[in-house]
Amino acid sequence: MNKSILILAIFTGTFFTSCKSAVQKETAAKENVTEAKQDLKNTKENNANDWLVFKAEAKAKIAENDQKIAELKVKKNKPGNTFDGMYRNKIEKLSAKNAELKTRINNYDGNQTEWKTFQNDFNRDMKELGKNIKDLFS
Repeated sequence: MNKSILILAIFTGTFFTSCKSAVQKETAAKENVTEAKQDLKNTKENNANDWLVFKAEAKAKIAENDQKIAELKVKKNKPGNTFDGMYRNKIEKLSAKNAELKTRINNYDGNQTEWKTFQNDFNRDMKELGKNIKDLFS
């Protein structure tokens, strides 16, 4: 998206300046480059802000999942409740998946080119984990 904005700005500038003198073309090109750089800077700032919001929300969801997993562990250890090994195994897998998501969010460097892919993959995994936790509570 960032590159496409820059390319579009340069193409548009080139197209409209083709009928002008060399000095006018140079001035217009410099203005277009300046505008494109500002657009790119604004886009990067917006992406950085989006990343910070996304990270905070993800950490809150992970903490919520930790709490729910802890509740499941307490529930399985209550006297009078008999839970099979498969139930315990599911809880441990959920705990491991939540820990993996926590590591992924903490280790992500905010790489702009891979941001949307990371966001989509992370959201998909977070939804799946939430659904699996909810299924165990049922």
